[in-house]
Amino acid sequence: MRNRWLRLVEFAVWVAAVTAVVVAVAAVPSFLLGTGLLTLKYVLFVVGVLLFGFGSIAIQPKRPRRDSELVTTESADEYDFEARLQDLPPLAGRRLPFNDRIGRDAKLFAVGLAVLAVSALLEYGFGVVR
Repeated sequence: MRNRWLRLVEFAVWVAAVTAVVVAVAAVPSFLLGTGLLTLKYVLFVVGVLLFGFGSIAIQPKRPRRDSELVTTESADEYDFEARLQDLPPLAGRRLPFNDRIGRDAKLFAVGLAVLAVSALLEYGFGVVR
C-alpha cells in the first residue's frame, strides 16, 4: 500500500515539475517576441496538443508480436532530473525504485493535459483573449 502512494506522489511531482518547466520555457519567447500572455496561451495550447497527442500514441497497448516500439519514451535508465526529483520534500528519504514508478509515457500524457489546463486557465480564468 505504501508503495502505491509513493508511485502516485512521484507521478504528481514529475508531472508538476515538467509542466512548470514547459510553461517557463514557453514564457520566455512569448514575452520577448510576442504579446505576452496571449502568445503564451497559444504556445501552451500548441505544445499541450502535441504532448497530448504524443502521449496518447505512446500509452497505447503494445502488440506482442512487434519487436520494436513505434513511439515510446520508456527506457531502462533513470534520467538525471528524475533522480533529483526524488530528493524533493514529498519524496525525500523515501526513494522509490525506478522500476516501481509509473511509466514516462503516462506521465507525458498527463503533462499534455496539464499544459492544456494552464492554457485554458489563462483564457477562462484570467480572461486572456484577443
